[in-house]
Amino acid sequence: MSLVRVILRTSVRWDARYGGPMQLRLNDPDYTDRLANFLRSLGQTAIEAGPGQLELDVSATKSSRVELEIYLRVWNVLYPEAEVQLENGDDEAPGV
Repeated sequence: MSLVRVILRTSVRWDARYGGPMQLRLNDPDYTDRLANFLRSLGQTAIEAGPGQLELDVSATKSSRVELEIYLRVWNVLYPEAEVQLENGDDEAPGV
């Protein structure tokens, strides 16, 4: 069994003291797994919540938010056709 399957089968509990989940939505669900793997390779906890949807465990600090925005800018350069939006009540991800 792959590590990805174990992670997806495990119930996820977010610790609200540290920020909790931030949701990302992709315009093309075919890129969901690719974005999740990209963010995991950068040390982020990315859970596939559905087609075109990811949840990230991001701390509630400004620096964590800025770090994620930088990662999404890099993603946008690598895959300009795969738009990503932050779904936590904020604006669309930078560079999209």
